[in-house]
Amino acid sequence: MLFTAPAAAQQSADFPRRSTFIIHLTSSQYASGLGEYLVPPLERAMAATGLRYRGDAGADYAATVQSRSDTGQWLVDGDGRQWLYTREVTVGLSPADADIDTGGGLRPSFSITAILRTPDADRVDELNCLISLAARELAARYVPAGSVAVDGNQCARR
Repeated sequence: MLFTAPAAAQQSADFPRRSTFIIHLTSSQYASGLGEYLVPPLERAMAATGLRYRGDAGADYAATVQSRSDTGQWLVDGDGRQWLYTREVTVGLSPADADIDTGGGLRPSFSITAILRTPDADRVDELNCLISLAARELAARYVPAGSVAVDGNQCARR
């Protein structure tokens, strides 16, 4: 996975503007209630790219979102030690007819992972920002297959 800085706010020539999308969650995301935190910001972020939500099987693309955090570690900076978590949010886009649910994990055709080091891995505002950032980057860098990691520091709490 390539780690890069966020791109300018343009869209890739390959991005499927004006297409429709459905949101695809894993059964564990749905069963745990995590979807309540992931779906609304993903739907808004994808709509901001020009895609239109269509909640049925007739959609052109499937959008996915996954969130994860590590157990954290002590990091030393100029002000001393601080316990920080690495939080990652991955937003993906695949043709709706592609099989992306492999053994309970999502493997979208193209995805962007926004990565943030944060003292609180449960902040909803940071989660929403990372989802929005990943969706914007997905539109800007879209190609039919691949994955890119971007710096999510702009989503750090202020």
